[in-house]
Amino acid sequence: MAGNKCVVYVEPGKVKIESIAYPKLELKEQHRKCEHGVILRVIATNICGSDQHMVRGRTTAPQGQTLGHEITGEVIETGRDVEFIKVGDIVSVPFNIACGRCRMCKTGNTGVCLNVNPARPGAAYGYVDMGGWVGGQAEYVMVPYADWNLLKFPDKAQAMEKIKDLTMLSDIFPTGYHGAISAGVTTGSTVYVAGAGPVGLACAASCQLLGRRW
Repeated sequence: MAGNKCVVYVEPGKVKIESIAYPKLELKEQHRKCEHGVILRVIATNICGSDQHMVRGRTTAPQGQTLGHEITGEVIETGRDVEFIKVGDIVSVPFNIACGRCRMCKTGNTGVCLNVNPARPGAAYGYVDMGGWVGGQAEYVMVPYADWNLLKFPDKAQAMEKIKDLTMLSDIFPTGYHGAISAGVTTGSTVYVAGAGPVGLACAASCQLLGRRW
């Protein structure tokens, strides 16, 4: 059995790398196998500003909370019910977890999926009070509802050449794009982006795309 090292929260201002359980295709709280899931070998991940809320003590994160919700990986195992994702695929993992089947998912509101967090709508990997899903700043991670949640890169070799850029697709670029869309940016818009961190730069790039005359 392979090991699995993961970044975990210790106390405000302190994290460390610990050995955690190798992921299984199972849903512990439901006491059943997760046949719609896959196990990934994590290739690349990012540290999100949201992670810093936990690390800096702004949340109720318990000691041992696993971290990481920006994941790019290679599929190494698939459940019986996974149809379109195959072993060996390189995939991007959206930070929010969704089932693709509930009424919120069907209306495009996957951030508040009704089926992946027993406490409240919405879930994410490696974050406090977001469903208990293990974080992706690890060597391996389990992803449920794989056919719905994973974005497969069609050319594996090309994906590996651009892996640092593609890692931005799990959270950073979509967050910036969402900000631009929510602000109604279109052709002719004048936009002020407050902050020039990764998300701000992604938002500025998205504004250029949305404001371009096609």
